Amino acid sequence: MLNTTIGAVRKYGNKVGAAAGALVLSTAAMAQATDHGAAIVKKVEDGFSQGELIAAAVVLGLFAIFCIKLLWRSK
Repeated sequence: MLNTTIGAVRKYGNKVGAAAGALVLSTAAMAQATDHGAAIVKKVEDGFSQGELIAAAVVLGLFAIFCIKLLWRSK
């Protein structure tokens, strides 16, 4: 079992180390970037306004379908 583990470390160790290094460096670069908090809040608010528009369209569509159904029954 120890030989298998040592063989795996020798085979994939440098790739795992490179991936860990890339993760650390990208996190550090992102931390140094400008504050994205305001942009995120704006996107969320835009999403809420679009969600409200979609919800209103769905409700109006269901209401229209119900009205058409009532009109068909009245014949």
